[in-house]
Amino acid sequence: MSFGATDQARNEGVSLSDYQVRAAGFEGYSALVRELGGDPDSLLRQAGIKPAWLENPDHPIPYLAFLSALRLGSQATATPHFGLLLSRKQRFSMLGAVGFAVREAPNVHAAIENLNRFLPVHNQAARTALVVEGDFARWSFDVMLREAPALDQQFDLVAGIGISLLQHLAGNDWAPLSVHLKRAEPVDTRPYRQLFHSPITFNADFTGLVFHKKVLTKPVANADQQLFRILHQYLTQLEARAPSDFGSLVRETVALSLQDGDSSIDTVASRLGLSERTLQRRLHATGLNYKDILADVRRSVAQQYLRDTGIPLTRIATILGYSDLAAFSRSFHREFGVSPRNWRQVNLG
Repeated sequence: MSFGATDQARNEGVSLSDYQVRAAGFEGYSALVRELGGDPDSLLRQAGIKPAWLENPDHPIPYLAFLSALRLGSQATATPHFGLLLSRKQRFSMLGAVGFAVREAPNVHAAIENLNRFLPVHNQAARTALVVEGDFARWSFDVMLREAPALDQQFDLVAGIGISLLQHLAGNDWAPLSVHLKRAEPVDTRPYRQLFHSPITFNADFTGLVFHKKVLTKPVANADQQLFRILHQYLTQLEARAPSDFGSLVRETVALSLQDGDSSIDTVASRLGLSERTLQRRLHATGLNYKDILADVRRSVAQQYLRDTGIPLTRIATILGYSDLAAFSRSFHREFGVSPRNWRQVNLG
């Protein structure tokens, strides 16, 4: 397998710079920066954001600017766990109609599945996925990987929000069996242990929560079924208005499938509700092919793991589907002109 992809495949579809997040995603940002001794308006402007934009929760903000604001907040206040602290200041209503639909779902499983489906209405670059295996469930988060900068603050933020959301749905005494963060382990892990009260894995293969599947059947207290149906219909209409990019959708699914350890074309087609033949036909109609998409996604995933985590190279090779480290190293060297080890040393975030 090779990282190489055609220029057409790399340039096809939506760039990360095109994705947007609702201004509500900044809830608590200015207050937190001030508490930590910083100037939030200055940081927002450095990130390319006009502070006045945040007055309207539905104002679209470039996702790259959002990530930049998180990074600047952490650096300016010398707070490595800035995203974790920000998660404590974000209410359920921050998600807008998506959050309200989740809150009114009949049970935890329906709530999570609705968030998985409609999260792009709030944040176009974000994706969540629920996988149930045996007695355990894994709820994971990721972003579109093309051009993605370091995501440590984003991963911290979403893990904290995920804990709060599930405690709201399943009860305040709920806690995951384990928390996983696809980021390097910070020097001081106490803030993470104090918040999560669960075993934490840094340098993980995914960012998300693992818990017993029985919580999925738990009814959501005080949920309004009529309001849920109204909100679901409204979000379905919003979803239908969103521009469709089949190539990007396939890339998202490939990235999630890599995370689950099987990026074969039949698995990806199944996750999209298509036959393998239909998937190939639709890709061909847009000038794409599965081999190039897989190579492109693996390239981006490899860079993210090498830059943002300390995961051993042998493990990265396995995640990406290579037979062994040597095969991964050869493919990486063909693409970048250096070994994965040397690339990591130069680019480590």
